[in-house]
Amino acid sequence: MTDERRSSSSGRIPPPPGAEGVPHQVFHDVYRRSKALWVTGRPQPAVLTAIERGWFLEGPLFDAGCGTGENAIAIAEAHPTLEILAVDAVPEAVEGAAVAGRKAGVDDRVRFEVADLRTDGPSPEHGCVLDAGVMHVFSDVDRPGYLQIVHDALRPGGAAIFIVFSTEETRPGGPRRLAREELASAIEAAGFRIDSIEKTRYETLGHDGGARSWLVRAFRGPAAVDAG
Repeated sequence: MTDERRSSSSGRIPPPPGAEGVPHQVFHDVYRRSKALWVTGRPQPAVLTAIERGWFLEGPLFDAGCGTGENAIAIAEAHPTLEILAVDAVPEAVEGAAVAGRKAGVDDRVRFEVADLRTDGPSPEHGCVLDAGVMHVFSDVDRPGYLQIVHDALRPGGAAIFIVFSTEETRPGGPRRLAREELASAIEAAGFRIDSIEKTRYETLGHDGGARSWLVRAFRGPAAVDAG
């Protein structure tokens, strides 16, 4: 998700949010009045990379902050037996995702629901969680609770895939940027063992070539012990 807020006085895009995160109401307002900048009509390239690597083979999958459903549908099409629960806080987004799922013929395996990820999480039965641009919208206050929901949605050993804006992205518009160290610290503090962090791009309608971001794969469980 990205932030479409504009300054009412100048029309300029304000700087990215910091510790306060993106106000929750922003997403409701954006979907109601216009097409969101993060809705490109296709799955994120980083999600397609994860599909090619086989990162979604262990199900069921929980898509946290599914938006209009492009990522969940692409994963379902790539894995014909995978069950997916995809949620978003904005009813309009979920309605659009459900329509798209029916058109794609995956509605028997992909369930789209409304849920506030600051407080609502699924049962701990999932083999994988996808966060394609969600963690970076939360405030410092809300982020630990959200990451706990992601952690608790997974079976022991389950994998979480995160796509998060990087501090290397300096163009205006969008959510909070996270440095590699801050990102790793937040994920590990939630009880994950990080497998990989790499540079990627998050595609939006406002960032030519995609916004500089991180692609993270982490597993539920204690941090690895350094034997050295």
